[in-house]
Amino acid sequence: MRLVQFRDPSAPKPARLGLVENDVVLDLTACEPCPESVYDLYFIHGGDGAGLDRVVADIDTAGAGAYSLADLMNNDPSTRRPHLIPPVTPPPGQPDRLRVWLAGVTHADSARLRETEAKEATGGDVNVYDQKYRECAQGGIPELFAKTDADALAGHRGHISRPDDTRRLVPETELVTLYGLNVHGQVERLGFSGGNDYTDNGIEAENPLNLPQAKNWHGGCASLGPVLVTDSEFDDASVAVSCEILRDDNRIARKAGRTGQRHLNMPDRLFHLERSLFGRLPLSEKTLQLLYWGTPIVFSEDDLPGGLQVNDTVRMSFGGIGDLQNTIGPFIRNRQLAWLDTNRR
Repeated sequence: MRLVQFRDPSAPKPARLGLVENDVVLDLTACEPCPESVYDLYFIHGGDGAGLDRVVADIDTAGAGAYSLADLMNNDPSTRRPHLIPPVTPPPGQPDRLRVWLAGVTHADSARLRETEAKEATGGDVNVYDQKYRECAQGGIPELFAKTDADALAGHRGHISRPDDTRRLVPETELVTLYGLNVHGQVERLGFSGGNDYTDNGIEAENPLNLPQAKNWHGGCASLGPVLVTDSEFDDASVAVSCEILRDDNRIARKAGRTGQRHLNMPDRLFHLERSLFGRLPLSEKTLQLLYWGTPIVFSEDDLPGGLQVNDTVRMSFGGIGDLQNTIGPFIRNRQLAWLDTNRR
């Protein structure tokens, strides 16, 4: 089963949940019990007991409105036309009901290149990335970190902001898993989507302790989409992914690779990451969890000189899921430091 979340500005309730059947999106929000999101479907309408597939199968879609998936994919969020948003969002006003965690150095190519870049940036024999990769491969602690603001997730055609002090912004194309806590108090995999963990790899290469700042900023620092494919229908063994960068409508970089259970470097594969995350940070009731698996695609300075710039377009593809596209936009500064700056000692 494939689900999308979208907005129809002309509808009385703009936030909509849709079931994808071939090239058509059936509007589940127009059908009893009128779920507006995956969150509603799982926690309000019984998915945490019966499962997402069963709950959707019980909805009578005979009177559902239909949207063109192609139109939803092509319409820009800045317009008044129906358009996609991330396929998973927290309930309005409750961003803490969606946790976003990510894994790093889970693929060999990523670990090797990050090690090389760190050595070039510091001029020293940095070995932390190679060490972490080998630790993970032997069953040790994986690199896990959080995107602290769920509202910073961009959907298909959404904008990613580039802070003014960015050293080198790069895309990281990743498979993403969604989890929920069911009525029996057990974490379950609900589905899969595509994602991009945008990273200021310039400041991370200078010092790995810069990781939190390299991963988090306001106005869009990760993306998710275009659809959520439920666990029952997705084969996560080996997934082909690709990423290309367009600048002034010209392709300036492209890479492809494979991710999935077979390509993770640790014993127990995905469960090693799940055990490390949920073992220390149990999932709370009425809270969803996204987990990004780490990327098999890394753009070196030779591949993408200077990294991503404002107005660049990033196009990704995920086998079995679809295409996800983002545009790099300017960072909107705030004036919250004015008083502290004036009164500094």
